[in-house]
Amino acid sequence: MDVHDSRLELAKELGATHTINGRNADVADELMRITGGRGVNNILDTTGIPGVLAPLVGALSIRGTLALVGAAAPGTEAPFEIGQSLVKGWTFKTVVQGSSVPQLFIPRLVELYEQGRFPLDKLIQHYKVDDINTAFADSASGVTVKPVVVF
Repeated sequence: MDVHDSRLELAKELGATHTINGRNADVADELMRITGGRGVNNILDTTGIPGVLAPLVGALSIRGTLALVGAAAPGTEAPFEIGQSLVKGWTFKTVVQGSSVPQLFIPRLVELYEQGRFPLDKLIQHYKVDDINTAFADSASGVTVKPVVVF
């Protein structure tokens, strides 16, 4: 799910079986449609926006997990429905540093990159520090997935 068609096209190119533009569709409804009403086992939110997080709970499968990796400001609250959720037994968790062991994970990413199986070059774009405002604008507009500012 994204709000930029260019990013959704890149996701398809990289192997996504389904994409949803969050500006044009009810994401939770689409996820339920795609899964034939079963719901999604794992949802990874990278926004940290309560208005995005809360509806996703309804798209979780029984014992599904909603994980947050998006940075939210301290004090940010997300309202979750908890009555009907009791019969689903879903989990909400936050992910810190990818919940990985860096000594193992980073070498694995390098190995996958060297094998051509981790398309880092398609995901990042480098910007000089003087172009930091362009980097922010390109990220917001969908021109790049992950701007990297080089000092």
